[in-house]
Amino acid sequence: MEKRSYVDHLTARAPFDHKEPEEKSNILFVTTDMVPPEFWDDGRFAAVRSTPALDELRQDGVTFTNAFATAPVCSPSRAAFLTGRHSYIMTNSERGHDGHEMHLRDTDTIFPEYLSVAGYHTRHVGKSHVGRHKFMDAFGENDSPWDRWSPPWFDDDAYLSYLRDLGLGPISFEREIYGVSATGTGQGNFYGGWIAGQNGKPFPIEGTYPWYLAERAIKTLQSRPAGKKPFYLELDFFAPHQPFAIPGGMAERELAIRKALSDPAGYTALTENGFAAPWEEPRVYRLYRKNWGLTDPATVRDYMTANLLQYEVIDRALDRLFSFLREEGVYDETTIIYTADHGEMNCNLALLDKGAFLNPHVLRVPLTLKPSASHRALFGQPVCPATVSLIDIAPTVCALAGITPADRFDGVPLQDTAAGVPRPAEKPMISEVWSHVIPNPCVATVIEREDGDRYLFSFNICDDVSELYRLDPEGRGAGELENLFTREEYAAVRDVAIRTLTSRLAGDERWKGYLAYAQLVFADTLGDAGDMQKFQ
Repeated sequence: MEKRSYVDHLTARAPFDHKEPEEKSNILFVTTDMVPPEFWDDGRFAAVRSTPALDELRQDGVTFTNAFATAPVCSPSRAAFLTGRHSYIMTNSERGHDGHEMHLRDTDTIFPEYLSVAGYHTRHVGKSHVGRHKFMDAFGENDSPWDRWSPPWFDDDAYLSYLRDLGLGPISFEREIYGVSATGTGQGNFYGGWIAGQNGKPFPIEGTYPWYLAERAIKTLQSRPAGKKPFYLELDFFAPHQPFAIPGGMAERELAIRKALSDPAGYTALTENGFAAPWEEPRVYRLYRKNWGLTDPATVRDYMTANLLQYEVIDRALDRLFSFLREEGVYDETTIIYTADHGEMNCNLALLDKGAFLNPHVLRVPLTLKPSASHRALFGQPVCPATVSLIDIAPTVCALAGITPADRFDGVPLQDTAAGVPRPAEKPMISEVWSHVIPNPCVATVIEREDGDRYLFSFNICDDVSELYRLDPEGRGAGELENLFTREEYAAVRDVAIRTLTSRLAGDERWKGYLAYAQLVFADTLGDAGDMQKFQ
């Protein structure tokens, strides 16, 4: 029997219907920050990476090989997957202009709030970056979310106390990675490196921030009330986002990675062309390359090596957490969802980090769901190649918990997609961003042709050059990095992409700011839009 409830009973905010499921499983939601596709697909890093915990998670669950973020920047992406709605937040708080929305509003609802009212023991560890207040609403006064992009290595009192308990002091670095300055003559951004040893010993992995967060997650579970009340735990890692902090004891892994690494094809293509793209590219890529790019091959190898080592540190921290769940006898009855908030260029196109552009490398994300034993029948296949979005996570979790919010979700439950239910036309996969280091408003969508080919079309509002990428047919996430938009042999695909995007924009009033401009820019393809003044 369904029961009407509210996230806030006093004001009747966020009404929802709740039908108690026969089997109420625990839910663990794990997010990482800025993971390049090659760390989780079956491409060129598959033979070198060592991620046994995440590999086992994939074996136990279903992996969505064509999952996309709604934005390539932390705050907008996190706001979207927590609310299940396309976000009005268009930039991170660190560089937002006065007047920009950078935090969720008090009236917004993030899906853990529903779970809290529906009887879950809701707790959180790690990053927020959408406003601490919403995490307090969902997880209570005990929560201590940090609301910024950078890791709180030096000012997280609890972490510093944790280090002292291990007999360690604050971290410092013995090998560091730096980019180049915008002029190309001086030292640029600091990208972290290898942590210096302490007390005459290598710095232990147990002292790293990812391991600390996993330990905090375990202590949170240990302190939950006795009884059958299920838990919802959200663990938001900062890593492997740069700056990296690689502990000691990984020398053999570092050697193996360096031996197996080769320059990315997208990096080689630029080096052979004087660090200019051999195809037409938007200006935003050239601007990022001035300060968020790497031209030195040795630094490129350092960056990619440290990036993968940092990812492996996370894997070992997750293995610690998953082992605890097994020891407690709750692993089988816990649904585990693992993803990242966005991707990372990882030296492709001589770029690193992400940016205010909609490239496959910064939009593709890992997404694996290990269902509890009671929910296993809903996710029968180990691999699902359908196009999905991170905004699908909120409706997925709510459906598993028997929750039906009255407010609209823009996503669809992943269990429906895994069962082969087509994505509704009114809930298309759309991504956008306005600003990061550089303002560059743009909007993108994925199109799937009848022949099975899949493309990402990115419309750059402030540039004459838009982008069209053919995505890997195997769903591995690599994506061709060559911009096909101006190639004549792809003219028919380009026209379909333009019509598809504008049709999807026209289907929702929230996208009307993009629609009118697209109708003007692509009038030769779309035809005359007629009177656009909106008198009525």
